[in-house]
Amino acid sequence: MFVAATAVLFVSLVFNAEASICKGKAPFEWVLDPEDCAVFYMCLNGQEHLFKCPENSVVHETTRACVPVGSVYDTCSKRERVPSLCRNARSNLVEHPESCAKFYDCTNKRSTNEQPEEKECKYPYLFDQVTKRCEHFEDAECGGRFEPISPCEYQENQCRVAHCIPCHVRFPNCKGKEDGINVWEGREGSPDYVVCKKGRHVFHGKCDDKQIFHPQKKLCVDYEEKEFY
Repeated sequence: MFVAATAVLFVSLVFNAEASICKGKAPFEWVLDPEDCAVFYMCLNGQEHLFKCPENSVVHETTRACVPVGSVYDTCSKRERVPSLCRNARSNLVEHPESCAKFYDCTNKRSTNEQPEEKECKYPYLFDQVTKRCEHFEDAECGGRFEPISPCEYQENQCRVAHCIPCHVRFPNCKGKEDGINVWEGREGSPDYVVCKKGRHVFHGKCDDKQIFHPQKKLCVDYEEKEFY
C-alpha cells in the first residue's frame, strides 16, 4: 500500500533571499531539487524552505512524500540528472527527459546550487528536440517523450495558490472529441463552445446574446431551442 511505503519527512528550514530556487515562482509552490532526489523546497512568498527526506528515501514527485529509494514508488531516482543534460548539450535550451512540453534553460540558473531553470511551453505548444524551441504540437518532434494533450496536463495551468478556480473548470476538455466545434463539457446549455483539433483545445468562444450552443446541431441557436434538455 502506498501510504505504508511512505516515510515521515525530516524537515529543515532554510531562508535564503538571494539566489533562491524560489525566485520567480508563485507565492506558494513546491519545487523539486534538480539534483538531489531526497530534497524539495516549499516556496512561500519568495522564501525558500528546504525539506529533506530521511536516509535511504527520496521524494515522490507528485505527493511530495518520502518513499523508499529504488522502490516502485520512487519516481525521482530514474530521472536523468539535470547537470549532465546541460553539460553535454549543443544548445542552451535542452529538452526535458520526460515531458515534451518542458525544457531546461542552461543559461538561466535560478537555484542555490546553480542548476538550470526548468521551463514550459505555452499550451498547446511542445518543445521540439531537434529545433530546440517550442513548436506547434503538429510540428514538434518529441522523440517518445510524454505529450500532454489537455490544458490541465500543463504545469502552468495548475492551481498554485489558495482559492484558485480548478483547471478543469477554467479550460475546456477536448480529449475524445472529434475535430471541429464541440460543446464545452460542464457548460452545456450555455453560449460557450470549444474548437478541438487532435484532442486539443485550440479555441473557445461564445454565441451571441440570447443564444446558446446546441450540442447536437453544433451551432448557435436561439435560447428557445433548448429542447434537447
